[in-house]
Amino acid sequence: MMKIKHLLLTAILICISCTDKKETVQKDVVPHDNETTIKTAKKLPENLERWLKFYKAENPDFSADSFTLLDSADLRYSPSAVKANFEEDFNPIYEPFLVYSPDKSKYIDFDSYHWFTNENGNPGFEADQQVSLVHLPSKTVRQLSYFGPSFTIEDAYWEGDSAAVLLGNTYEKVPFYIRYNFNRNMTYTYRSADTLKVTRSYTEERLKKKGIGVNDRPRGSDPGA
Repeated sequence: MMKIKHLLLTAILICISCTDKKETVQKDVVPHDNETTIKTAKKLPENLERWLKFYKAENPDFSADSFTLLDSADLRYSPSAVKANFEEDFNPIYEPFLVYSPDKSKYIDFDSYHWFTNENGNPGFEADQQVSLVHLPSKTVRQLSYFGPSFTIEDAYWEGDSAAVLLGNTYEKVPFYIRYNFNRNMTYTYRSADTLKVTRSYTEERLKKKGIGVNDRPRGSDPGA
């Protein structure tokens, strides 16, 4: 039964990471010689290090070495439904969560479609999640991926100005990450061999660090009541 579940997870993850609902073009799943993976990075980016540390707290054996390449495919963009920060309808509450490239010309937005705040300032979550790439000089907004409720992108980081990585987890608690190489128009999907023990939400902890979800009482209530 466990083997069947992992086979189903593999198939779903490949399909869900496609951005235009067309059949994925299957390629050789060996990355280019100079492709960076989280196993080969000389120094872990801050977001990646924080993500790995979060899960290692309850799963001491979890590490970058647990990931293997699952699939590589052509990068296909789709129209995006999210507002960019140069648009009038952009909600500035999401600005601290945008993940900018080192040269500040681009950013990844995986938050604004996924959560909103209620009257108490606490987050509510949509079932689905859209991940978009915004190119500021040309003012273009394109969808990179769209995920259903079984998959959650929890963090992201850049590797230079031409590659970005999405860090995610599944409903079955099997971590994965997707690397986008924008110069080659390729995506590389990696999946962990581990099924993790998880009692906390990485996303909720990430939001709290920037002031979302820290309120325990309605706004305007008397702290001494």
